[in-house]
Amino acid sequence: MAAVDLQQIGFTYPGATEATLSDLNLSVADGEAHALLGASGAGKTTLLNLLSGILHPTNGQLHFNGEDVSQLSGRARNVAQVFQFPVLYESLNVSENLAFPLRNSGFARQVIDERVTYICDELELGQLLEQKPRALSLFQKQLVAVGKALARPDVSLVLLDEPLTAVEPKIKWQLRQTLRRVQADLQVTMIYVTHDQTEALTFADRVSILAAGGILQTDTPEVVYQSPQHEFVGHFVGSPGMNFVAADALSVSTAQRIGFRPEWAQLSNAGQLSGTLQRVRIEGAQQGQPAGLMVLDTAHGEVVVRGQLPDVQDRLIGSQLQVQVLRGVAFTNEQQVGSHEFV
Repeated sequence: MAAVDLQQIGFTYPGATEATLSDLNLSVADGEAHALLGASGAGKTTLLNLLSGILHPTNGQLHFNGEDVSQLSGRARNVAQVFQFPVLYESLNVSENLAFPLRNSGFARQVIDERVTYICDELELGQLLEQKPRALSLFQKQLVAVGKALARPDVSLVLLDEPLTAVEPKIKWQLRQTLRRVQADLQVTMIYVTHDQTEALTFADRVSILAAGGILQTDTPEVVYQSPQHEFVGHFVGSPGMNFVAADALSVSTAQRIGFRPEWAQLSNAGQLSGTLQRVRIEGAQQGQPAGLMVLDTAHGEVVVRGQLPDVQDRLIGSQLQVQVLRGVAFTNEQQVGSHEFV
């Protein structure tokens, strides 16, 4: 497998007046599960195509295990890719589909047989070996597509291009957990591209947040959630994202804005913020009491609080409530400048 290092990568499409990616730096360790997370237009697909060798950088260098592969083809880089929709040979059964990349690369028959058996065991495909793709469910097809990507033992990097997009929501978690288990077992370097934060945060060792052709933050899912380095990261990661209010609303003079997660605040009789209850959404229960989201209209904008709901009488729409912020992250010019504990 490969350690991947991107150094000052930039890319501009022919005829374009602005760069799609600019001055992008990223290091992915050998054997790491890494996620590239961003909204549409962030540059995820372009970066994926640069990694796969479909595109070549306009400037900067891309290294695999210290070797500059910036101008090499995907074949020369030994990169495998799994797409949104499974790419299988309909005339071949599962065993033949898995063996195809190995045969195409000239591996010996014994190596092919051993590797196919190994991948089938890892992905639990043994009962499907004689089946043609038309007889498989979409979930099974995507498992076989993953198996094809993993089949060659000399693969440097596996790229996953939103591989769960076409999978039914109720089994997405199953495929995601299978991918993560196989990645950990095989110690494969995987880069998972997605716009879905749940997929990114539950799959990856580390996550990179892309926006406007640059990486705003790279860190573990926990750090990205708890300590966003940019306001966009705080807003984009989380469901819902961070609340943002003027720093002086919380008596902070060393920053412009304070961001806080809905669960970092609670209703209180002596809160820093007050507002009118607009909406309530029950999500479950805490200590036998209904819990969920409360949306308040305050003088500093809309604020969402997550936690135990007040008594029915007090959570009527239009009620005047106070919010106590327990902790927050401070931002100036959209960049994090510190954190604060308010209690």
